[in-house]
Amino acid sequence: MPLVRDGQIGRDARLCIWQITEPIEAMPIPERADLSALHSASRRREVQAVYALLAYMTGRNDLVIDHDDTGRPTLPGWNLSISHTKGWAALVMSANRRVAVDIEYVSDRVSRVADRFIREDEQKGSLAHQLINWSAKETVFKYLNEERLEYFEMRLAPFKPEARGRVEVSDLRFPKLVAVSYELNTDYVLTYSVESEGE
Repeated sequence: MPLVRDGQIGRDARLCIWQITEPIEAMPIPERADLSALHSASRRREVQAVYALLAYMTGRNDLVIDHDDTGRPTLPGWNLSISHTKGWAALVMSANRRVAVDIEYVSDRVSRVADRFIREDEQKGSLAHQLINWSAKETVFKYLNEERLEYFEMRLAPFKPEARGRVEVSDLRFPKLVAVSYELNTDYVLTYSVESEGE
């Protein structure tokens, strides 16, 4: 499989990214995993890519990801977050810390809907600002999953887009800051957050 990244983020979290190039038939899934509700071939490939990453990261091909009442993915003994988009899948895991990840392929499609997720008091002038804003808010939504935050209930502090960086996202419903790291290249924007020791 075309693994493009395998690395530690923080002291106790691991993030892997896979570029999806294989056909569905080339990606095995655990026997107990039920993907019958996935009618789209592209969606099924993305979910099977996540399972391939899970098998790679754990050394086991029998693990099945479940979801709790809020929709958060669950796996006994692990905190994990998954994301997939056109051509890419990402998985972050930690034994002890809350984690969240989002990956989105680069496209100007976000410009057409920017007003739906970017507040009036946030930056949205460039495509990079829009992509990072969208992905960072998706990450915070997952990180604070139980709050079920809306886009406009989160606000990014001003930032200058770079290839790699960090943004602070304010939770406006239950005031607090969430630090989100990002990476932006010609293929995708990746954002992730890992619980700090003090949280």
